[in-house]
Amino acid sequence: MEKFIEFFNNDHIIKLRDQLLFSGLSDHEIFMFIQHSKPDYMQLNKDCSVRIANKYSHMIGLVFSGGTYVYTVDYSGNKTLLKSIKTGESSGTLYAMFDYYNALIELTASEDCEILFIAPETLFIAEEKLAVIQQKILVNMLASQRQTFLEISEHLACLSKRSIKEKVLHFIKIYCEREHSYTVNIPFSREELANYLAVDRASLSRTLSELKKDGIIDFKKKYFTLFKSDGYKFN
Repeated sequence: MEKFIEFFNNDHIIKLRDQLLFSGLSDHEIFMFIQHSKPDYMQLNKDCSVRIANKYSHMIGLVFSGGTYVYTVDYSGNKTLLKSIKTGESSGTLYAMFDYYNALIELTASEDCEILFIAPETLFIAEEKLAVIQQKILVNMLASQRQTFLEISEHLACLSKRSIKEKVLHFIKIYCEREHSYTVNIPFSREELANYLAVDRASLSRTLSELKKDGIIDFKKKYFTLFKSDGYKFN
């Protein structure tokens, strides 16, 4: 980890300006907050992983360039995929506002990425000169967390299905509803999808082949098509 303030420049302001967390803030206000909060900075190359614990586990994480996968890791080393995050996504820019004291978090870069870790007290403890800026950021944070909680509910809905077939179809249906299209590009590889749905990869592959053979879905790499049926129509 490095201190972001040590090499913070105008190029970074341009990137931060487009993030939901700083929506509605001027370049000067962003600069003032970075000066005040002194966030920690991490850069990850594609496919590299890092585990976040202890000092950084309670911080607000902002992916402001590139993309990453977020996993929880249990005491046995088993990983569960929580979500995929890419910069600029309203539901993915701000990934953490939770206390993970009892869980280990692992980040794996889906592409080269840059991440800030902001101490929450720099937002929650009001400073007279920064009160308006802090208020704007907190409002943006609430907007982001609303979408995050929706995604958690969708994930739990997938996990609650009894069969792999039901999990897969519910997962695809969620993405169809998001895009309002029967053809969608999902953000996961097969291994990542199996992890997200908490199923064996080989079993997932068999289920996908059966669904394709039965004419329910079609797929090529990360592109999935859900064929129209009375049972699966997006709203």
